[in-house]
Amino acid sequence: MFINSLLALAALASTSFATPIKREDVKVLAGAPINSLNLTITPDSPVEGGNVTLDWGYGDAGTAPYNVQIGTGGYYANLTWLYEFTNITGTNLTWNVNVTAGETLVFQLWDATNTTTYTQNHKVLPNNATATTTTDNSTTTSVVDSTTSPSSTSADDEEEESFLGELLADIQSELDG
Repeated sequence: MFINSLLALAALASTSFATPIKREDVKVLAGAPINSLNLTITPDSPVEGGNVTLDWGYGDAGTAPYNVQIGTGGYYANLTWLYEFTNITGTNLTWNVNVTAGETLVFQLWDATNTTTYTQNHKVLPNNATATTTTDNSTTTSVVDSTTSPSSTSADDEEEESFLGELLADIQSELDG
């Protein structure tokens, strides 16, 4: 009887003095490196024959010089690297999309410290289509009669991307302890 009472008291004490564990929601970027290096592709769906801008100049831009690879397929399946640009000192690159419409592009960036990031699943649209980014960050496609230049991101999109870059940098700092 004494032992049962002692066990009940111990169980009650352990629940009374236990430190509650705070569980926070964490979003995982499946497959993407989690570091402070950010890479943005504008437009998100490049147009065949048009220009696409790669930008990594917000948040922690890493350490120059930078290197960029552009390929088709996916990072984990059917990847073929087509182009490599090395010793880039700025934080953006404009590339003419000379890949056939329907292909899926992957872009990889690494800096002088070998910090690497990438973005993939950028489907190339035919040259009679334009990609526009809506306010909810989805991409819509419309076909037009003539070739047009891809639109640039708005100030709100850039501010949101900057916030996300800073948030990811804060998360990485917490993980690094």
